Amino acid sequence: MVRGGLFATGVLLIVAGPAFAQDASRAEISAGWRQHHVTITSVVRPLQVEVPNDYPKGWYADAAVNVSEKFAIVAEAAGSRFEDAFEQPSNVVSIRESLDVEFYTFMGGVRVRAPQTAWAVPFGQVLFGGVRNTSVGERTITVFQTTSTTRQEETSSDAALALDGGVTLAIGRIGVRASVGYARFFGTADADAFRLSLGAAFRF
Repeated sequence: MVRGGLFATGVLLIVAGPAFAQDASRAEISAGWRQHHVTITSVVRPLQVEVPNDYPKGWYADAAVNVSEKFAIVAEAAGSRFEDAFEQPSNVVSIRESLDVEFYTFMGGVRVRAPQTAWAVPFGQVLFGGVRNTSVGERTITVFQTTSTTRQEETSSDAALALDGGVTLAIGRIGVRASVGYARFFGTADADAFRLSLGAAFRF
């Protein structure tokens, strides 16, 4: 069943490929899922819950305007979020800690497309812009029946840089895009991030 589906997809790509290769589109949009792996491990210092390395709940959306056959101007928005909680119940002292971390990037730059095959368009891009970070941590301690809660929220806006490379596999004006890249977030605590993206692409 899987082999049959892959074979059918391959046939469609080969048949529709020449039309895509000859298509002189002026713009392209793409949107989908994104995962970040970030090297930062601590933001909310008073709490024991660590800020994660992996952010699997992410999304991205971009739009590109082609200025030539090989070059395009790109604008991108993306977001990632992570939620975690730790609880230590006890008859005497109970502790609960939670952490909600999210960040959004807004960047623009240049995309370079390599010579396209019948159905694949390799590309690379350089993006500059900013990142907005928000982290909220809470600790609740209950001693017998007395409860106290500590909450800390941190928000920052910093510069960001991203380098990506990938390929768009297309059937006519509709395609699937996959890319991997590196992102650098500049701030009081600089961070390096590996990012993986998978989404749909539409040409106009």
